[in-house]
Amino acid sequence: MANTSLLKKGVPPARETARSVIEADPRPAETKKKPLQVMVPPDIFDAFSARAGEEFGFTKGAKSQLFMAMWKAYSSMKP
Repeated sequence: MANTSLLKKGVPPARETARSVIEADPRPAETKKKPLQVMVPPDIFDAFSARAGEEFGFTKGAKSQLFMAMWKAYSSMKP
């Protein structure tokens, strides 16, 4: 609630400043992404989803994070 004891008749209260929510976004700026879709049997999908949830939490993007971790591990292997 606003402190009205400092107000004089006809004078509006001073505007409070707040930090910008957009500028304070903690997410890193990433490059443009493209979708990748594959068809797998339901049991593999369920197992992959469960593993993604265990590794990265049951949140939006967990399966993408698991795929990126798998890709990073695969691409770092020496042939």
